Amino acid sequence: MESAKIAQNIECSNCHKQSDDCSKTFDCCCKNCFRDDNTSILQALSKGELDYLVEGKHQIHYKPGETIIKQNTSSTYVVCVREGLAKVYVEGVRGKSIIIRLISNQDFVTGGGLFNGNIQKFTISAITPVTVCLLDSSKLANLFSENNSFSVELLRHHTKQNNSLVTKLVNLTQKYMPGRVADTLLYLKNDIYKNNTFSVPLTRQDLSEMSNMTKESLVRILQQFKTSGLIKVSGNTFEIIDENGLRSISRNG
Repeated sequence: MESAKIAQNIECSNCHKQSDDCSKTFDCCCKNCFRDDNTSILQALSKGELDYLVEGKHQIHYKPGETIIKQNTSSTYVVCVREGLAKVYVEGVRGKSIIIRLISNQDFVTGGGLFNGNIQKFTISAITPVTVCLLDSSKLANLFSENNSFSVELLRHHTKQNNSLVTKLVNLTQKYMPGRVADTLLYLKNDIYKNNTFSVPLTRQDLSEMSNMTKESLVRILQQFKTSGLIKVSGNTFEIIDENGLRSISRNG
């Protein structure tokens, strides 16, 4: 990780002296920021185990476009997103990338290397300003061997991520382009923004990389969807008008 970023690390040692409420002490890395119900993977830990895990935890702030994890590099940390939106993508040959998913608040990302030599299998970069907590992966491995309930939750998390990745790759390679664009719009609507109308801080290039096609093809299909009354588009704001129609296109590929 860049030395400039390491310099921005915020140590946890003074947390108990300031406040246990991270919302009031934003730059404080205390264990309370892992007590959210959405972070279910850590709910199986006892108080002592959670104290052990977050000791030495770092909180880092990234600007849009900055790299959080770099593919094929070694890292001894796992990432928990506290705030913001980032993209997870695989860097392919000839500069081509495929965005496999977006991550936001409470997402817990091991980088794919926790049990595989800590070699990261993809790149993560910030789309908006992003705040992450970095946890020592060796501590997670120790807790995995000592706490059966936690190990089950961690394995479930890995399995869910792997299943999602397999489904994504199958859809990107076997569906026609309209089906892939429909999948992207439904993913943004149902998984990221959970609203029929949403504004995305994504470029058309980002959306094309989520759909595994050229930017020109994406723009053309979005126009077709708009003309057909499936969606409304105004700049980076999308409104889903006919979700059933998009689902039909997705099913038919």
